[in-house]
Amino acid sequence: MLSILKKVMSVVLVIIVLLIAAMTGMFIKLAADSRAMNVPSGLVDGSLRQCPASPNCVSSEAPADDSHYIAPIADADGSRWATLVATVGAMAGAELVTAGDNYAHFTFSTPLLGFVDDVEFHHQPARQAIAVRSASRVGYGDMNTNRKRIDAIRAAL
Repeated sequence: MLSILKKVMSVVLVIIVLLIAAMTGMFIKLAADSRAMNVPSGLVDGSLRQCPASPNCVSSEAPADDSHYIAPIADADGSRWATLVATVGAMAGAELVTAGDNYAHFTFSTPLLGFVDDVEFHHQPARQAIAVRSASRVGYGDMNTNRKRIDAIRAAL
């Protein structure tokens, strides 16, 4: 009886190890895919792109009753826009992709596997605001990473 139990436990252990190895490989591949992607960015008809249906994106240009919605960054006098590139660029994992008079695009990479997310800003002086969009390139959920990132940027500004 003890011998059978040891054999069953050995098989279970092997299965667990194989599952962990497969999951690790899947995450490594997803991270590599996110680094290799060429994602569309920029303004479309004067607005940031819409979020996909998946819950791994937030945008201040989504409808207020949409789960993707996050408030824009208030910028009454333009001072936050003036410091945005330097402030966000100094954050861990941030890399500036492009910046212009009213638009900035950054990527953020995770420290462990290097998953890449895209973060975009659209300065809207007439609204006294900076529209924001933060989206994961791969996967479905993000454990609120994109929402927390925008909140951290808002606090830093």
